[in-house]
Amino acid sequence: MTIGPVSHEAREYLRSQAVEQPFWDRDVEALREQMRRECAAGAGEKEHVSAVETIDAAGVACRLYRPSKTAADVFVWVHGGGWMLGDLECFDSVCRTIANRVPCAVLSVDYRLAPEHVFPAAIDDVWAALVWAAEHFSAVAIGGDSAGGNLAAAAALRARDEGIALAHQLLIYPVLDPAVDSLFARAFRARYRTFRADNDLPMPESDFGAESQEGVRRVWERYIPEPSQRRLAYASPMNAPSLSGVAPATIITAEHDILRGDGEAYADRLRSEGVAAEVLDFAGQLHGFFHLLGAFSAARDAVDASAGRLARAFAAVSPAAAR
Repeated sequence: MTIGPVSHEAREYLRSQAVEQPFWDRDVEALREQMRRECAAGAGEKEHVSAVETIDAAGVACRLYRPSKTAADVFVWVHGGGWMLGDLECFDSVCRTIANRVPCAVLSVDYRLAPEHVFPAAIDDVWAALVWAAEHFSAVAIGGDSAGGNLAAAAALRARDEGIALAHQLLIYPVLDPAVDSLFARAFRARYRTFRADNDLPMPESDFGAESQEGVRRVWERYIPEPSQRRLAYASPMNAPSLSGVAPATIITAEHDILRGDGEAYADRLRSEGVAAEVLDFAGQLHGFFHLLGAFSAARDAVDASAGRLARAFAAVSPAAAR
């Protein structure tokens, strides 16, 4: 399999970042502060929305964005960060942009983070926020990136199980399966051994494939320390006994991302069980590009594509969303 080049924007962005040791060798508070700085630097100009409110959604801190006072539908946003990093401010820009592009309200969930709060704390918080959203809006969709994509997919499964209809699920390079030694992961490791050096990226001596695989393993360990729990459906949606009846999905993947395999496999399984699922792969991109609207034109394209899918999904289920 031929590996395409990293996009010019991705290469320049990575070159601008300080070279760091792997995250598992660093303090979690230092990592959180680094993510805040990187998100702020890459967010671009923040769009104006009609209102931004701090919400207590059944005991869970959230931020609600409204593009207008009459917004009747809501997109529940679940941020990424390996279940350990990220907060409302990190993803403020992308939430504003989605709210305006759809348009719909956006409820951003400030769920509890590992390692202080392990499974099921995060999914419990996301579920509580989703139930609150369903009680206050005409139609609800859910989505998130990376670990947030995991939590969004798990919440979509629970919504099916508990009878809450969702218009759509938007999963952005989601982590869905704790089987880090899958066939895709092994092939990724073999193909990407010299990827950094080949693309003149920072840390050229490092094994990008092996580091990516180890990173996935480490975040699962911090999120769910008990191995037997990692295969529960609301922990790893890929292992749910059935996906039939869950909300239709748009899955965004990045070409040079070990989690691309999770997204593709999940889409295949959704389709095999009668659920509409579309995969949008972004060539030349690495994991984490979606919310960096000021750094990547691909991020702006991905957000526009996501907003278009959400708008169509809301229009299909909610008269209030007709545009």
